[in-house]
Amino acid sequence: AAGPTSTLYSVDQGNSAIPVGTTTIEGGRITLTIPVIRATFTGELRQGRIEGQFTQGGTLPLVFQRGEATASAPDVLNQAGLEALRAGINTPAMAAAASKAGGRSIALATGLRAIGHADQVTTSDKWHLGSITKSMTSTLIARLVQAGRISWTDTVGGVLGSAIPNIRAEYRDITFRHLCSHRAGLQANIPMSDLMAFPRESADSRADRIRYATLGLRQAPQGPKETTFEYSNTGYIIAGAMLETKLGATWEALIQEHVFNPLGMTSAGHGAPGTPGAYDQPCGHARNAAGAMEAYPPGGDLTDNPAALGPAGRVHANFEDVLKYLTAHCEMRSSFLSRESWQTLHTPPFGGPYAMGFSRQGNSLWHNGSNTLWYAEVMFDQSRGIVAAAAANDGRAGDLRAPVGAALVGAAQAVV
Repeated sequence: AAGPTSTLYSVDQGNSAIPVGTTTIEGGRITLTIPVIRATFTGELRQGRIEGQFTQGGTLPLVFQRGEATASAPDVLNQAGLEALRAGINTPAMAAAASKAGGRSIALATGLRAIGHADQVTTSDKWHLGSITKSMTSTLIARLVQAGRISWTDTVGGVLGSAIPNIRAEYRDITFRHLCSHRAGLQANIPMSDLMAFPRESADSRADRIRYATLGLRQAPQGPKETTFEYSNTGYIIAGAMLETKLGATWEALIQEHVFNPLGMTSAGHGAPGTPGAYDQPCGHARNAAGAMEAYPPGGDLTDNPAALGPAGRVHANFEDVLKYLTAHCEMRSSFLSRESWQTLHTPPFGGPYAMGFSRQGNSLWHNGSNTLWYAEVMFDQSRGIVAAAAANDGRAGDLRAPVGAALVGAAQAVV
């Protein structure tokens, strides 16, 4: 589109609009960066087709051509289908669930909680949600705005100025709206060497979030606010630090009181789920130095991102509670938020498809999440009253997007 701007649709990744960070056109050459799914595309216009290479983990040829879509309807997911998706990617376990307002529901799970242990996953197990947490932080902000305790227009400088001296001038007037829609102009993350200095677990991460925010707010901007879309973990951590500074409580306590408790999300928590040594919940997995899949159970040195990243991506929950959360959004439940507040959450404030923690396409909103040990996707379709979630206890996000996306779409199709 004019700008130039572009939007990507991937049938295997929820079939919802995926926001493109930058679109560059030079003659017949187009280059896209898509930070929300860590992907790029570079192509050349030749005889009415765009022929190029798509990189997302690996690199594959990809051709775009004009024409009518002829794809058939997605397959309906069942237990055998989920097991086929799991076996096809050789991931330890997968789960999927969906429900339709006043209608059917489905919950499926298959595979092992941890490689090397016999415990099977169940439909009541908890899954790490990664960046799906971002929409929960935005929902928390909406609840606190509606209660009159904060404002969407509170600025970084106004809230954090006394705690963080020498905030760059470009960031002083950015607000919760900018932070939650990735339109603050911030870089995506602080340097990895700085990130690894933060503790993995902490009883109170408020000081660490201020320290993280200090590093982020002193980085050079990725671009001007509002016109620049840059998917940013840093932005959500700064939003969390602002909440903690204004309200005098941890983000963890605030989201428990104002989101999890009102929605009855009794399984929701933070970090890797499960009891150390018990294998009573799925464990995250990643490839080790030898290339084999290895489990990273709770209580180990590497089970999740540092605790300071909570507002950006450390929530876990079972799918029953995830669907409760998505249903509140899908139905725009008035007992939880006013219609105006829901519309604020679901509407991109500065254009494009990305709203407040969800990517929007028509009446559907979608997001994914990974902490490099897990991968999950969620969606809700307001036109059909359908909510769905799917996940794997495996951090190979580039490989998992297609099968988890297929499970998500298939679960939704099963309750139509």
